[in-house]
Amino acid sequence: MLEIVIKRLVAAIPVMLIVATVVFLLLRLAPGDPAQVIAGDMASEEAIAAIRTEMGLDQSVATQYVRWIFALAQGDLGHSVLSGQPVTTLIAARLGPTFSLAGGAILLTVGLAIPLGVLAAWRHRRAVDRGIMAGAVLAFSVPAFVVGYLLILVFSVELNWLPVQGYVPPDEGVGDWIAHLVLPTVTLATIFVALITRITRASLLDVLGEDFVRTARAKGATERVVLFRHALRNAAIPIVTVVGVALTTLISGVVVTETIFNISGVGRLIVDSVLARDYPVVQGTILFFSFLYVFINLLIDMAYVVLDPRIRY
Repeated sequence: MLEIVIKRLVAAIPVMLIVATVVFLLLRLAPGDPAQVIAGDMASEEAIAAIRTEMGLDQSVATQYVRWIFALAQGDLGHSVLSGQPVTTLIAARLGPTFSLAGGAILLTVGLAIPLGVLAAWRHRRAVDRGIMAGAVLAFSVPAFVVGYLLILVFSVELNWLPVQGYVPPDEGVGDWIAHLVLPTVTLATIFVALITRITRASLLDVLGEDFVRTARAKGATERVVLFRHALRNAAIPIVTVVGVALTTLISGVVVTETIFNISGVGRLIVDSVLARDYPVVQGTILFFSFLYVFINLLIDMAYVVLDPRIRY
C-alpha cells in the first residue's frame, strides 16, 4: 500500500506542473489589463505602469513563468495584488466554510444515495423502484442554482425556517452553524445523490443475478445479509469510482453554491479574484483544488485495493 501511495504522489508532480502551466498561460492570454482594472478607470498612465511593474507584468511571459515556478517549488504561492496578504493565508482563512459545506454534502450524498440505490435494486420494477428512479432523473435534470433558489424561496422566504445566506463558524454556535449549512448542503448534494443512486442500483442489479447470491439465499441467509454483505461489497468498485468522480465534481460545484448563498469560502475567493484579475490568488486557489483532486484520486485507488485484494497496480 505504501508503494502505491509513493508512486501516485510521484506521478502527481508532472500533473500539477501541467495544471500550473495551463493556468498561468490562460490568465496571461485572457483579454484585458489587470493593472488597469486595479488602478481604476481614472488612473494615470504612470500609476498603471507602476502597478504593472509591481506585479511583474512588464517582464516577458517566459520570465514571469520561470520566477513563479521557482517560487512555487519553495511553497510560495505569492501575495495578493489587492490585499497584499500571502495567498496561503487567504486560502487558509476560507477553508472552514468550504470544508464544512463540502463535508456536509459528501455525508448527505453517501448517506442517502447508497441506501436509496440498494432499496431500488431490491424492489426492482416495483412502485418504490420507479419512484426513486423518477426522483433521481428529476434531481439530475435540474441545475444546482435553480435548486438553490427554490430552496431559498420555500424554506427561507415563505416558511422562514432557515437563514437565506451567510456562514456562522461552529465556535459561535453549533445550531446556527448547522442552520446556515442546511440549504447550501442540500443544493450541492442533490445532483450527486441522483447520480450515485442510479449507479448503485445498476451495479447492484448486475450482482444480484450472480450464482453466489443465489447460493447465499439457498443457504438461508436473510435478505439484509444478502444485500449488504454479499451483493453490495461485490458491486462496490463501480460505486466507489462514481463516488470519487462525484467528489471531485462536488468540490468545483462549491464555487456556484457559495456564490448563491453568499458564503465566504474558497469558491467565492476564486470568483472575486477572477473579477479583480488578482493573478496570484487565482493561480493559488486553482492549484489548491487541483491538489484536492489528486488526493481524492489517491484515496479511490487505495479503496480499490481494500475492497478487492485481487487488484494490483
